[in-house]
Amino acid sequence: MTKRFTNRMRFAADLLKIGETIDPKTDRVITDYLFSRVIRYNNAGVTVTDKHFSRQDGNEVMKKIEIRLDRVIEENQKDYRVRIKDKTYNIERLYVREDERIMELNLAYVS
Repeated sequence: MTKRFTNRMRFAADLLKIGETIDPKTDRVITDYLFSRVIRYNNAGVTVTDKHFSRQDGNEVMKKIEIRLDRVIEENQKDYRVRIKDKTYNIERLYVREDERIMELNLAYVS
């Protein structure tokens, strides 16, 4: 009998959320993206259609990943960014597959 895979998410990335901190040198408030938690993801290939639609919006999609369904990210996608290795990405588009409980995130470089 074959083994049953319970976790197909192979890679780890950092989820960043916008927040405020105080600069110790100037005592001023700084708005920046702060580490929220680690998320597991799978790579999903970027298609020509994704590239075409993203060029019309002005931000070209560079990476497409699948993560577990997360309502918080779905409702506030502009408040979050994803850091994979040392590169930070904006979440451009978000597709939800309810039956599989998976979200597809289209990511573009931070400008």
